[in-house]
Amino acid sequence: MKRVAGLVVVGGTLIGTSPAVAEPVPVDQAVAEINQMCVASRTAFLEGGTVRLRLKPDAAPVQVQRYNPVTGRLSDSGWPSVTARSIGTYDRGGFVLDARLRRAQVAEAARYLGFHARPWVLTRGQFGVIPSRTFQQSLRIDLLSPDRFIDLDSTTVPAQPQRCATHMLAAGAKTTVDKTVDGGRTTWNVSYRMDEGAGPIQVNTTLVAQAGVFTSGTAQMRSGRRLGVDVDNYARWDFSRPRVRLPDKSRVVSQRRWIRATDAAALVTDIKYLSGSLEGRTTLTGLRKAARRSVKQANRGHQIAIRIRRVPSGVVLWARNPFTGQMVAFEVVINPVPTAVSRRIR
Repeated sequence: MKRVAGLVVVGGTLIGTSPAVAEPVPVDQAVAEINQMCVASRTAFLEGGTVRLRLKPDAAPVQVQRYNPVTGRLSDSGWPSVTARSIGTYDRGGFVLDARLRRAQVAEAARYLGFHARPWVLTRGQFGVIPSRTFQQSLRIDLLSPDRFIDLDSTTVPAQPQRCATHMLAAGAKTTVDKTVDGGRTTWNVSYRMDEGAGPIQVNTTLVAQAGVFTSGTAQMRSGRRLGVDVDNYARWDFSRPRVRLPDKSRVVSQRRWIRATDAAALVTDIKYLSGSLEGRTTLTGLRKAARRSVKQANRGHQIAIRIRRVPSGVVLWARNPFTGQMVAFEVVINPVPTAVSRRIR
């Protein structure tokens, strides 16, 4: 049983009080209480709030989220992004299609549009940035940021603060919960061990609430050497109305323009990959059919279309870079070898 010393000031004199005691509580009770606090905290955050996430207690924040309900703006330094009511999301962390790009290609796309670095990309009608689903990022969002998902007009990820405690618990894991009440301060310590196949992972989460809302939280994961997934996250909430600025207009491009620029920067890579996927076909009819199907699918969501031209023994996949005028073309042919091979011809 853990004891926390308590002190109170009376007339300028420190007087000891009875120590606060961490008592075990049933898991179902703790889940219900934490879920209720998540809902209350999100409600308070929607009236104006800031949450700062750190990897160490006194380190610089790795992610800061600010929401101002008056202007209807939410900023997130972790991506980074700014979401604005009735407008959309300004994203500078990398639109979802950028995942296929190398750093040099991102820089090349920016230069096509006259920027020295990646601009802010405005996606109108999208309210929220699709998060990376790495385990570490999921831990930050699900455990320590029940206020992360803000409904402005709509959002790409549903807000579920009423289930936030569920994210702390692994199915079938033996969970223990201690609760400490010290004056107006309540602390929950949640611990469990889960087996990831390669070895056990110990998860410990602490949530602190005052005046009916969360004020701080800690999530820690510890594993053996083989897994190497040790993670520490520290969150602190502040419930006030912060100022959230929109990106400077001179540094903003539309999603459509950015996709066009990144398509151009990745043109050689994209057509080379697509051509390579057609290798190994053994009949001319099968090759051409596969080429039509693959090109149609590859062009979805893109601004520069890849085209097909027939040649006697196969196909040519090609496209033109609208910023440089350069044509990129790869030939996929069956003859003179018995299966299709690809090579760049321009």
